[in-house]
Amino acid sequence: MEQNKKLNINKLSTKTSYASLAKAEDKLARLRKLTSEGAELGEELSKVVADMRQVAAPSDQPFIFTPNINDNEHLLRVVFRDCDDVKFRTFDARGNRALVVFLDGMTDVTLIEKNVLETLMEPTKGQKKNINIDTIGLIDTLITSASLTIITKAEEALEAVLTGNALVMIDGIAEAFTIGAVKHEKRSITEAKGEGTIKSPFDAFNEVLSDNVALIRRRSKDTNLKIKIMKVGARTKTAIALVYVANIVKPGLVEEVRRRIETINIDQVLLSDTIAEGISEHPWTPFPQTISTEKPERVVAAIYEGRVAIVVDNSAFTLIVPCTYSTLMQSTDDFTVQPVIGSLLRLTRHLAAFIAIYLPAVYIAIVSYHPGILPTALAISIAELRAKTPFPSFLEALIMEALLELFQEAIVRLPNKLAGAASVVGGFVIGTTVVQAGLVNPLLVVVTAVTAIASYSISNYNFGIALRGLRVPMFIMATVLGLYGVIIGALAITVHLCSLRSFGESWLGGITDITLLEDWKDGLVRFPAKFLRTRPKEIGAQERGRTGDNSG
Repeated sequence: MEQNKKLNINKLSTKTSYASLAKAEDKLARLRKLTSEGAELGEELSKVVADMRQVAAPSDQPFIFTPNINDNEHLLRVVFRDCDDVKFRTFDARGNRALVVFLDGMTDVTLIEKNVLETLMEPTKGQKKNINIDTIGLIDTLITSASLTIITKAEEALEAVLTGNALVMIDGIAEAFTIGAVKHEKRSITEAKGEGTIKSPFDAFNEVLSDNVALIRRRSKDTNLKIKIMKVGARTKTAIALVYVANIVKPGLVEEVRRRIETINIDQVLLSDTIAEGISEHPWTPFPQTISTEKPERVVAAIYEGRVAIVVDNSAFTLIVPCTYSTLMQSTDDFTVQPVIGSLLRLTRHLAAFIAIYLPAVYIAIVSYHPGILPTALAISIAELRAKTPFPSFLEALIMEALLELFQEAIVRLPNKLAGAASVVGGFVIGTTVVQAGLVNPLLVVVTAVTAIASYSISNYNFGIALRGLRVPMFIMATVLGLYGVIIGALAITVHLCSLRSFGESWLGGITDITLLEDWKDGLVRFPAKFLRTRPKEIGAQERGRTGDNSG
């Protein structure tokens, strides 16, 4: 039998020199170097293109318009490159070449056709072609739109197009014209989603700034009601409206609000809460420093107390400043019932705010440290219930709080069709299963349920979340020091609230200031309307009387 030949296995590089590892690493390094040089070259070319576009233009402008429409069109196409939704339409405007630029989907094309194309393209009898049309003559004789603006800066023209307006340019004229033709899909005026009311008006803000301003204007025909428009966000350029009553607002308040908004250095503003964080004085406090509302009547009532409203485009929630405790606890329904009932509702909310923070902590402190202050029968009953559970009171309360927060988040995030099922499952697990499993005692379930209902009864959502967030620190204080810890925690919260300021005004307002006791008539309680003849003193309104005069 022949011996098996020996099989030799060699590296590929021994047969082919260019397949060696060293050669591959060298070529890879060269490829990386070429890639890096290509990226640097691309950046240099971008800078050159940007410098070419800024020839003879101010430093804050991308370019300047010229009387040559071909140059203007080229510059616009360079800026809007890779923007397929920006449409360019050239046409003959009575013998002169013209251009209209608009954003598809946000511009009313029918309006452009009637007010721009048909008007400019239709010749007039006896009119000569290639005439020299000046700006004034163009406005007076050719453009029929009522919403027309002359623009000389390129930055303003680009912003107008991206807003949804139509940009019109005519050969021989260096100025551009914007036609108000904004039309895009929006949510109609519906009921408020985040503020539950019974007898208040049902219309609420949507995400369109002009609609929200119109809802405010519809409720007040006062010439002193002023609206100032600002732009925030280096890239989004979100429109913001400051709404106030000129002869009522506290002197300097509007200027301070405007100054704080102007200091917000951010490239995008998509939510009103971004503005709220930017203008807040105390960024680390859990308590809200601005009032957020969907209800137009609340905004109008606030500005006639001397406050300032901040309406943010693309957001259905309007901000109100200054923010005080008494305002957070108010609801529109307080003014739709009898004053006595309205006062009881407010007092109920004050009690609910106390329960939402302190009830679980008081339970832990009493059960763990001070059972002797309870009636003997109740103390024995609680001891029997706790004997069946393996965990200490703090851990039981923490488990219940964690389960409650988990189910709340699940219900909020789930689709509406599943939220009902999740509510049933959550109620079954929290109310029955954990007790039967021996994890917690039934009394703690009652305490947790009462605490949750108390936090839900707060009319302001952000304030309710703040109260929920303080429960765990109070758990810890009660576990370590008992009722003494609860008292220390309550004092710390009170001291913090006394030091809290919203645009120079005390967050607690007239609750702790004896000189502001007259504000209690529309603060802690609600007096009949005929007794509410003055505006809150704590806001510092110029005109305190509610006599209905139109002076100012």
